[in-house]
Amino acid sequence: MNFFKKISVLFLAAGVLFSCSEEKLDPESILVDLDIEQNELDSYIQKQFTDDYNISIVYKFVEPESDYDYNLSPANYESAVRITKLLHYLGIEPYDRIVGNKDFIRAYFPKLLNYIGSPAYRNNGTMVLGTAEGGVKITMYALNQLTEERSTNVAFLNRYYFHTMHHEFAHILHQNKDYPASFREITGSGYVGDSWNDIYDDEGAAAEGFISAYASKEANEDFVETYSYYITLTPAQWEERISSGSEEGRAIIEEKLDIVRAYFETVWNIDLNVLRDEILLRQEALPDFDQLSLN
Repeated sequence: MNFFKKISVLFLAAGVLFSCSEEKLDPESILVDLDIEQNELDSYIQKQFTDDYNISIVYKFVEPESDYDYNLSPANYESAVRITKLLHYLGIEPYDRIVGNKDFIRAYFPKLLNYIGSPAYRNNGTMVLGTAEGGVKITMYALNQLTEERSTNVAFLNRYYFHTMHHEFAHILHQNKDYPASFREITGSGYVGDSWNDIYDDEGAAAEGFISAYASKEANEDFVETYSYYITLTPAQWEERISSGSEEGRAIIEEKLDIVRAYFETVWNIDLNVLRDEILLRQEALPDFDQLSLN
């Protein structure tokens, strides 16, 4: 009985295969290339970032590029336009001007920028303003706080966006070509890891030789924090910050800065004083900079 069942199944399978082979395929493919029309911001990104630097920008909240550990919302269109224009003006062009070409940014700047409208909050209550992944991607948060009223507020722009951008970019640079071990030896075992937020505020950190509380986490963060604050603050603001603690702390920060400056001069041929002057000039000109025109 089982033998005949097997024979019947074989004949049935053969019949199915035969009938399938006789079917005529529809010449019209069900896979159609979608011709998605670009808006003005898409065209601007293509021209100013992708064509020139091979950088892509995701601003329409593509979920695979977002961190599922946080409750996040997309950036609104106007904020995305503002930050894109500002990133080019304050974040990329200064390097081009100092280096003398676009090759530096083209070679080392992350190839993907991901915009998030809302902040991302850690369990300890601190806010994530930006992250870098593998040297190829920077995610920027809280972009919907970039309103017209705040768009020329340099302190706000630096705190929420540009300090973060330069911080993350510096991580990528030192991951490609490391800074001297002597920097790590200045503080040695004095770094406090993830307890930084519980132990220090910025003034207390300065007293111990850190430019910020977050710089006390570990040496890499200390290095990029020192760099990012130095090139985005005016000389007076820098002086005020490093003098807010103790004389000993101030001397330690200045020793660290000397190593940071020498590293950028010898490894990347970038004079941080010249780079800072370029950034500061652009900050001063912000009231006259058109943040919304995409022509």
